[in-house]
Amino acid sequence: MPKALGTGQMPIRRLPDAGVFEPEEVSVLQGIFDQICARGGIDRKSEVAEDMAINLIAYYQQGLRGEELVRAVVPKERRP
Repeated sequence: MPKALGTGQMPIRRLPDAGVFEPEEVSVLQGIFDQICARGGIDRKSEVAEDMAINLIAYYQQGLRGEELVRAVVPKERRP
């Protein structure tokens, strides 16, 4: 049975075709998501967070990594 969405988990239920990720990739993506939410004061269960999770996965699949990936995902109004 799937684990329920809880605090700190990326909301990806709108991504049925996201593909398969290795556990290490999931860990990296989760860490980036957590970092962005914490820095920006974003509620992990909000629509903003869900949109970020979708973009995070999409940009990751396109090959973005590291700080470039973080910059692409953080909403413009929350960038320093």
